[in-house]
Formats: sequence, C-alpha cells, structure tokens
Amino acid sequence: MSDSVGTLSRGLDVLELFAAGAPELSQKEISEQLGLPLPTVHRLTKLLAERGYLVRDGETRRLRLGMELARLVPPLLSGLRLPDVARGRLRALAGATGETVNLAVLHGGDVVYLLSETGARLLTPRAAMGLRLPAHCTALGKCLLAQLPDAEARRAAGREPYAALTARTLTRWEELHASLEQVRRTGVAVSRQEYELGLDSIAVPVAWDEGAGPAAVNVSLPSARATRAARAELATRLAATAEEIGAAAGVRAA
Repeated sequence: MSDSVGTLSRGLDVLELFAAGAPELSQKEISEQLGLPLPTVHRLTKLLAERGYLVRDGETRRLRLGMELARLVPPLLSGLRLPDVARGRLRALAGATGETVNLAVLHGGDVVYLLSETGARLLTPRAAMGLRLPAHCTALGKCLLAQLPDAEARRAAGREPYAALTARTLTRWEELHASLEQVRRTGVAVSRQEYELGLDSIAVPVAWDEGAGPAAVNVSLPSARATRAARAELATRLAATAEEIGAAAGVRAA
C-alpha cells in the first residue's frame, strides 16, 4: 500500500509541475525539478501517458498535459457553488449590455472560466466552461492577481519574460506590477488588445470566501465598441453585479 501511495504522490508531483506554468517538459527536466531518478520519471510518465494524462511530442519527445484531464473539468466545476450564485446575475448583465460576461478564478498562473453568458450582439466573443487563459495579459487575470500579495502574484505570473501575445502584452513583472497596483487603486482591471488584437476586456473582483483563490467577473467585447464611455459604463455595471453576487453569498466586498 505504501508503495502505491508513494507512486500516486510522485505522479501528482509530475502533473503539478505542468500546472505551475510549464507547458512542456522533458524527462530530464522533471527529474531535476523533483529530485527523482530518471528511471523513476520514465516509469511515471509512461504510466501517465498510457492513461491519457500526459502526451509525448513525436518529434521533440517532450511531454505536455493530455486531454484526459479535460474530462475531469466539467464535473469539478459543476460541484462549485459560485457559478450557481452568479449565473442569473451574469445572464442579466449580458442581456442588458448585449456583451459576453464571464466568471473566473485563478488556478496557478491560469485564469479558469467557471461561467460564460453571451449577449445578443452578433459580434461578441464566446468562452467555454473550463477555458484556461494566461493571467498576465487578460483583464480577468490581472484582476485575480491583484487580489494576491505581491510575492504570491509574481509566483503565479510565472517566469519572465511573459509570453508576448500582441505588441501590447506586458512581458515583465515591473510592468505587470504597476498594472496590478492600478487595479488595487481603482478596483477595475482593463486589457486593451493585450491578449488578442481587436479584443478588449474589463474585470472587477468578486468577494467570495469559498475556494482556494480569488474570483472575478468581466465583460469582453470588440475593441471598436470599447470606447472610454463604454468602458466606464461597463465597469460600473460589473461592480454592481459583483456586489450582488457577494451579497447573495453572504459576503461583502472589502
């Protein structure tokens, strides 16, 4: 039994390396980071690959997370209470604005979408439950990171330079930290074509005392519609929605 528990523990350690922000790893890198012998890493990764939790690139032989993990996401998220509390309020906001409204939490360095309600506008982004996006270049991500102490936020953001998805992406902690400080002052996070050209987003925190990390809601919309006036109005509506969610959960925003 103890051998089985040890194997399970080491297998979870391997998966957590990828969750910590490494999209691909070699067996040698896993061995060095976990302090495990290469033969042990070989056995663990072989088993995880056979079960679909890891995939090996045919050319580079490097490993990445497999699709079997995606199968676990819907039942995981369906067990959370936050989407149930927020769903009606996000739907109302999407209906009132015509824009897409999302609810997300922070997991490691990723934004994980728990809920997405699409507005009536024809040109509007759509997101699936369980979608994971990087935190450093999204309004949701910056809003979530801003709720953490600096040291924790920097760890979650990962190693610099951060991936530059557009010319506007913040790629250094110094830049990102300044943006987080602004979010803390104003209570609003904004991403203006930092994740994808032509896409803007506004996010605000949600007061929530369950779960392991912070939560936030956002509105995503084409940059052409994200005028200064539109952003201000959406930020006000988002803040009211976030307050309603917190109140429904019995939590008041700080």
